[in-house]
Amino acid sequence: MISLQEVNCRAGGQALLTNVSLSLAPACVAIIGPNGAGKSTLLHLCADGGRSRPDLHISGSLRLDEQPLRELAPATLARRRAFLPQQHADSLPLPVAAILDLAAWPHEGQLPATLQALAVTQWELAPLLSRSYAALSGGERQRVQLARTWLQMHQHALAEERIWLLDEPQGALDLPHQQTLLASLRQEADTGALVIFSTHDINFALRAADRILALKDGQVVADGTPEDLSDPERLRQVFGVGFVRVPHPGDGRPLLLPH
Repeated sequence: MISLQEVNCRAGGQALLTNVSLSLAPACVAIIGPNGAGKSTLLHLCADGGRSRPDLHISGSLRLDEQPLRELAPATLARRRAFLPQQHADSLPLPVAAILDLAAWPHEGQLPATLQALAVTQWELAPLLSRSYAALSGGERQRVQLARTWLQMHQHALAEERIWLLDEPQGALDLPHQQTLLASLRQEADTGALVIFSTHDINFALRAADRILALKDGQVVADGTPEDLSDPERLRQVFGVGFVRVPHPGDGRPLLLPH
């Protein structure tokens, strides 16, 4: 669905991404790496080819289904993909219900009531609908934004044409809602969507993803399955710290602890 060929990206004389070539097909893809590795930049480029970031100097090919990302109209893109950046507006003077209604804009209609009810239930937003978004806690805002993202995508009928781009989506979420997020990411990928998310939580990536990309200094230094990326030595090369791999006491899956 999304392809990058020999993509280089610079800002202020600093290289943010170097010679990145990727083909991203329907699956749940996690992006891991230390601070400044290029995770957020990569998600921005996948969202619109970098058009919304005039500070970036970009070379190489970025395509969605063989069409250059930069040439697709914003409304066309918004019907196919939803992008939730790590930093989003926190002072919107709107009630939560109005924030959710924004998901209907790309589809030029009203938000279906049945879809809204499902999103409100999933993210436990009923007590928040009439409250001002600006007055919510960080975790509550994140739940609202995740619900809005879900609503934006689910108005597109074909799951296999949906693309989710989420920058550290579990940030600010408590443990129960991290579990809700994990289930949502897996459900979307299992129905045929492309889900790409960044995270600093390696164990969350191992549980959620079908494929994991590791970035360091703007380069893809590892690309493989969760089993591949649960190798302590490979992770030490990415993060510069040691890890111990142990079986999860509940199901035996790999669990990584910093050493």
